[in-house]
Amino acid sequence: MDSVIIDDAEYVDKRIDIVLSSILDIPRNRIQNYIKSGYITVNSKEIKKNYKLELNDKVSLAIPEEQEMSIEPKKADIKIVYEDDDLVVVDKPSGLVVHPGAAKEDTTVLSALMYLGVKLSIVGAPLRGGVVHRIDKNTSGILVLAKSDKAHFLLAKQFFSHTIDRKYIGIVCGHLREKVGVVDAPIARHPIKRKEFCVRNGGKNAKTEYKVLKSLNGMDVVMFKLFTGRTHQIRVHMKHLNHPLVGDEVYGKKSNIIKRHALHAFFLKFIHPSTGKEMSFFSRLPNDMLKIIKSGG
Repeated sequence: MDSVIIDDAEYVDKRIDIVLSSILDIPRNRIQNYIKSGYITVNSKEIKKNYKLELNDKVSLAIPEEQEMSIEPKKADIKIVYEDDDLVVVDKPSGLVVHPGAAKEDTTVLSALMYLGVKLSIVGAPLRGGVVHRIDKNTSGILVLAKSDKAHFLLAKQFFSHTIDRKYIGIVCGHLREKVGVVDAPIARHPIKRKEFCVRNGGKNAKTEYKVLKSLNGMDVVMFKLFTGRTHQIRVHMKHLNHPLVGDEVYGKKSNIIKRHALHAFFLKFIHPSTGKEMSFFSRLPNDMLKIIKSGG
């Protein structure tokens, strides 16, 4: 049974089902069912779903494996950058989703790791086991997944608290007037186009820092730093500035120089959930983006 200590005052006096649902990105009713079944305990005692956390509470998770796994092992072109007993870091190519979604994809990062014999955390299983964060299907780059339930909670907590350092390289249409800036604008689901997101009052807080690295012919190469992790955040914020990513057919337009939106997660830094050591990982730019940069656009 994996256990974590509640050592952050932010979670004190808040309902355990709400806190765990938010951090682990698991539906609240599933957390409540785990609590009801005794799979989640506090200080080695069973609790109710409305239990309010106290400082130094020891929360234990003993989530059972699903009887029927809905993911089949599938070979895919992913590279394992680092692996230990707690986590695995992979370099994801564009065109591959992290886990099955509404489209019920057969080949995903999860199915590829299963093919390679990597056993992930049960949290979020069967379709999202081990997933503590995601990057879009057509975004390439670095991704970390949890192998133990304790690591899953502690990594997810870092993403939830926005203490993870994430940087991306993108190529945007046109030239940004300000070479360095911050977009601090709330993001919500589009009121009409339900598969899209937009900057909208009342949405979730979203903050992106950007810096132009190089100007090309009719486009800029930009480095982005995420302070929050909203769905499509960089893509939406760049559309908001009227400089969508090159090749972004959803928030911009189709490109004849790249077959997907030009965005790559090149840097990830976090605290290891067991050792407490800071870990940093880099991923080189993929060939389709390098080709644009080398050609000058």
